[in-house]
Amino acid sequence: MKTIKLPDTDHADMRQFYHEELDKTVRRLQHIKSVLEKLGDTSQSVQIQITTAEPEKLKTNGQDQPIKAKTKKPSKKKRGRKSMWEFLILKRMRQLNRPVTYDELTDEIMLFSKLPKEKRKSTKQAIVNVTFRMRTKTKKLDTFSIGTKEKYLALKRWFDKPGEINKAYEDKINKPKPAAKAKKPKPAAIVKKPLQPIS
Repeated sequence: MKTIKLPDTDHADMRQFYHEELDKTVRRLQHIKSVLEKLGDTSQSVQIQITTAEPEKLKTNGQDQPIKAKTKKPSKKKRGRKSMWEFLILKRMRQLNRPVTYDELTDEIMLFSKLPKEKRKSTKQAIVNVTFRMRTKTKKLDTFSIGTKEKYLALKRWFDKPGEINKAYEDKINKPKPAAKAKKPKPAAIVKKPLQPIS
């Protein structure tokens, strides 16, 4: 079996993502099983057992019927696909190796994930939400401005100090070209007609 070699940060992000996916799957299986039991369907016995550090043996009730296996309690905080987005954002920004605007990051993620154009609005909103969390809670990203209204996102390690991006990374920014000023048309020359003699 081949092993996947990843940087420590990617490894931790992936592990967190798959732990969350496992938790969601176990909760979903428990829900499906409970609904089937309520419907009186006992034709198939579903056993849910997740082994962690020490595998636990299934207990029986004396009639060789397995009792519900203990699984990790679902957390009260609803977990979405934020870790997947976080992993994607970090991966894409490391590949680009330069600060990006929210629009640029949205376009990159859409292209990278092959998302349809109709999903642009929801994708951008998800990116804004996740990057906010990455700036305020996990402190993996920060924003800065270069004197324009546009905010740029950058990895925390690309900053010399808070709000001050390293010069090498500032030079990599795709700065928008100033719009060419429309030239005012020259007024048409006024041609003076010679006065006609009154007859």
